[in-house]
Amino acid sequence: MLIKAHSIPRKKIGILTRCIILTAILIAAHSATAQRVALKTNTIDWITLSPNLSVEARLNSRLSLQMGFAANPFNFAIADLCLKNFRVEPELRYWFNRPMARHFMALSLTAGAYSLRHADHHFTGDAVGAGLSYGYAVVLSNHWNMEVEAGVGIAHLSAYNYYGDVAPESKNYSRFIPVPIRLGLSFSYIFK
Repeated sequence: MLIKAHSIPRKKIGILTRCIILTAILIAAHSATAQRVALKTNTIDWITLSPNLSVEARLNSRLSLQMGFAANPFNFAIADLCLKNFRVEPELRYWFNRPMARHFMALSLTAGAYSLRHADHHFTGDAVGAGLSYGYAVVLSNHWNMEVEAGVGIAHLSAYNYYGDVAPESKNYSRFIPVPIRLGLSFSYIFK
């Protein structure tokens, strides 16, 4: 079986696309009754060449739900390392003060597909993970916030791990590993 070094299976892209559409519909339906909805982007993901966008909606006086999407569809290498990925990142946040201001703790999830190549070594598969995050939101103005967030968790990786252009018939790598579930410096625009 041949797998291109930089390909992510179309089936996984289709599943992620459906998740994005479903999330957008749910958040749009909820935003009609929510007092606050924020649109944000993580600058650290942009530095790693992964365009991203998150939507956060206030659920009540202490909880908010955030749904983030990130992708790196680019096909070029830096220092002989090429990474492509598509990620969906839901997060339930508990705010100690009020939603979208000051300290918060979060249950963070992530799911995605990736293709990593270093020289002739290929690692193509999917990952699912969960963990806890801590963050702080600085109110810059009535509509703008800046957030810093970090979190750790555990992820299950399942992948084709091979050298050269010929991949094995089935996935030959499956492990649970500790991961930085969240790392972010985000800027958000809050709709009121």
